[in-house]
Amino acid sequence: MKVVPRMPRRNKLLMIPGPTEVSADVLNTLSLPLPAHYMDAWVETFNDVTGMLKTLLGTKSQPFIITGSGSAGLEAAAATVIEPGDKVAADVTGDDVFAPFVQAHGAKLVPLEIPPGTALEPDRLREILKKEKDVKAIATCHNITAAGVTNPIKELAAVAKEFDALVLADVISSVGGIEVKMDEWGIDICCGATQKAFSVPPGLALVAVSDRAWSVAEKRGARIESEYLNLLRYREAANPPQSLWHPTPDTCSTLLVKALQRSLKNLFEEGLDAVYKRHETVGKAVREAMKALGLKLLVEDEKYASNTVTGVRWPSGPDYRKFWRTLYDEFDIMIGNPPISDVRTSTGWFRVGHMGTTASSKFVLPTLAHIEVALSRAGYKVDLGQGVGTAEKIFEAQTAT
Repeated sequence: MKVVPRMPRRNKLLMIPGPTEVSADVLNTLSLPLPAHYMDAWVETFNDVTGMLKTLLGTKSQPFIITGSGSAGLEAAAATVIEPGDKVAADVTGDDVFAPFVQAHGAKLVPLEIPPGTALEPDRLREILKKEKDVKAIATCHNITAAGVTNPIKELAAVAKEFDALVLADVISSVGGIEVKMDEWGIDICCGATQKAFSVPPGLALVAVSDRAWSVAEKRGARIESEYLNLLRYREAANPPQSLWHPTPDTCSTLLVKALQRSLKNLFEEGLDAVYKRHETVGKAVREAMKALGLKLLVEDEKYASNTVTGVRWPSGPDYRKFWRTLYDEFDIMIGNPPISDVRTSTGWFRVGHMGTTASSKFVLPTLAHIEVALSRAGYKVDLGQGVGTAEKIFEAQTAT
């Protein structure tokens, strides 16, 4: 029997909460000749990137670029300031939280249990720190990617300061899409990454460290149990004489840094206020569209709703697998939370990412239109066009202003 070869699929539209769609100019940058990771031209490029990152992170501190995923930044933060036996209050709910990283370096975990769809309230954190007393650090997310929640990190940092605790903040899915003010808010170590709102491929972790955190690292009693992720090595490389020719302690992914440079320039050309407003508008459009379809948002208190990712509760009855696979197989659209039995969140809610390149009506409106059709095919009663129309009105109102 003759076997007919299967035609290759088209690329999937990435409406997941990272990695995000990469713009054409960033992709073109990745096709440039490979630059070396040292000497004059590279130092100029590297300093340009870290200078722009200072503004994005809201800090006067020198940002570091670690070749690795965003998790490398979380581990570097933990490795550098956490010692065996230190009490650390860390997020434990959901995926990609800080807890395993601080525990890997000997911390005594004080769990911060945050029910999906809710934020860590400052008063709750204060209760925990009063009870535990000698907590050395809190390690939490600014934007909880798994649930589409933006934590009140400014207020949480203020509470931590009352107890002289360090603040380690995961800003991976916020920076570049939601404003971050590291110094003003009192964050001690800020950890970002390239594959979310920067719309650059995964592979670079971005870390900035406060003077207070450096003091803690310098005075620690136990040695840092990491070589590659020891932030003291990055600080040494970022200062003369090494910074004059080789600004990182190890070989970095130079093309990814060039791609990040292009992305950052795009953000500054647009204007940061405009960037944050664009994400705010898109976030509102997606949320209102889902409500117009009769769906319930995972985040009920919308003052904590993320502008880079939206969580939507799956209604009882309709076939979630058919819904998700219709989007994936027929429409070539990926949204968050695939229907896999061992993925805890897949039966409770789905997520739509809208950050960086995808924080645009050009991506959001077609996605919403196909979500409506997929919902209908899955057995959910849909008034086709209701969600899309709602989102269109929000985009049009913003354009009019």
